[in-house]
Amino acid sequence: MEYFENRERAESFGEVARDYDEFRPKYPAALITAIMQAARASADSQTDASPPSTGDRTASAPRILDVGSGTGILASQVRSAGAEILAVEPDEEMAAVARSKGLDVDVSTFEDWDPQGRTFDLVSFGQSFHWVDPAVALPKIRTLLRPGGSLALAWNDIRPQGELKTRLNAVVARFHADGRTASLGSRASRGIEANQEATAGSGTTESVPAVEAVEHPALTQLRDAGFNPNETTFVEDLHYPRHEWLSMVFTYSAQLTMDPVKRAVMREEMSAEIPEDGLDARNEALLVLAGA
Repeated sequence: MEYFENRERAESFGEVARDYDEFRPKYPAALITAIMQAARASADSQTDASPPSTGDRTASAPRILDVGSGTGILASQVRSAGAEILAVEPDEEMAAVARSKGLDVDVSTFEDWDPQGRTFDLVSFGQSFHWVDPAVALPKIRTLLRPGGSLALAWNDIRPQGELKTRLNAVVARFHADGRTASLGSRASRGIEANQEATAGSGTTESVPAVEAVEHPALTQLRDAGFNPNETTFVEDLHYPRHEWLSMVFTYSAQLTMDPVKRAVMREEMSAEIPEDGLDARNEALLVLAGA
């Protein structure tokens, strides 16, 4: 079953909307910069192509449609970077949190959403592309993009480091015998471990090419739909207090759809493995930028 077909998991986030917003990570600053560069390139091309007018002509803020916006984590970051944002989010509780940040949100699935003739410099999906049907979504996205516009797919993928990773993975395996992972990021989408050679110094963010042996499945979907995708991985070394790590892990659909008693036991067992001073983790955030 594809992720977008599993509606129980896709629709499980509203019950933890506040925790989702508090504990899910922001995207690396360099990833946001890359998205904004693509969006501004489209916006600038529209300005250059517009008819001459009296006075100086200035570039307008790029218009971005953020799909599956959740609580507006990615949308807020690109808005702070200078974009004009419209968010589309199917869950009322998640949308309410995004609106509390001042974001403009249409509550709808993307497949059913009516653009009302609006077009955008960039369409973004933050941790959400796997929840839409690509056979429906990708042709629709092509109609929404202005000439020179781009599609941006982003996933944070944060994993514990060192020997603790093995112990926590063992806990997850005991509770998820079906093989599902505790999170869903770029590596979970590939079904393989990401290349460990792409490293950054402690406390730094570094952009590196993604060189996994198995291609991300979205790339094939994009090419088949006439897009020209490129992927980049942005690496951050992080430290999480125990409570914050556990609170983040238990906002993922694999845990949200568990039996509540089993979920509580799983959290206790994971907590017992994590030192009091927390854990070191690495985010290998994936960005796929695709021109139409």
